[in-house]
Amino acid sequence: HFQPVAYMDAERRLSDDDVSLVLRRAGEMTAQQGMTVVQVEEIARDVGISPEAVQRALAEAASGALRPASVERSLGLTTGLSKDVLLPGVLTEPGWDVLVSTLRSTFSTQGKQSRSGVVREWRNGRLRVAVEPTAGGHRLRMSTDKEGALRAPLLLGGLLLVEAVACFVASSDPKLHLIGGGLIALGAAVTAWPFLSLPKWASTRAQQFDGIAREASSLATPVEPADTRLALSRDA
Repeated sequence: HFQPVAYMDAERRLSDDDVSLVLRRAGEMTAQQGMTVVQVEEIARDVGISPEAVQRALAEAASGALRPASVERSLGLTTGLSKDVLLPGVLTEPGWDVLVSTLRSTFSTQGKQSRSGVVREWRNGRLRVAVEPTAGGHRLRMSTDKEGALRAPLLLGGLLLVEAVACFVASSDPKLHLIGGGLIALGAAVTAWPFLSLPKWASTRAQQFDGIAREASSLATPVEPADTRLALSRDA
């Protein structure tokens, strides 16, 4: 453990700048060292958070439910997301039914269920949510992407801009120039649309994935390690 040196006067006054620097550095060192579960529980208790809530949050952190979704990018925009969560147990048939109900409510669609062996899946277009077995329970896999979200608008916008140029070059008729101006405006709007809509879509999907991960974790039934294989085969 660190021992304060003799010249550190406990009554010494620090300037505002010194306080900021000391606290920032102390925070960096704490982040590097990490905290024990007991320390986290003590801090939570000091601010009025129940030990049960801390335990649930720790379980979610261990499963990966609290980690941000992985993203796929194109031209700096998020066009796909995925998230894997190790559930703290197995998702029984009734639990799966509840999760499917949550999926339908969250995404406002019935979707389609399927099963391949012990893997259960709910899908709506390119949105996929699956539960599969692991050595210690079940894993939740979620993924989605906006295939063509950039390609189609950029292609259409480019074609409109080409038509606009043709209207200007082919004739000096003011009517064609007016049409060309309209095509330019429309092409610019179509091209810009993904850059305006995709960030909101990605943010919404990430929040939805986080909520589904928490729901699935709470629905999972804990099993003893020795009983995991039996539980999985019975669930299948």
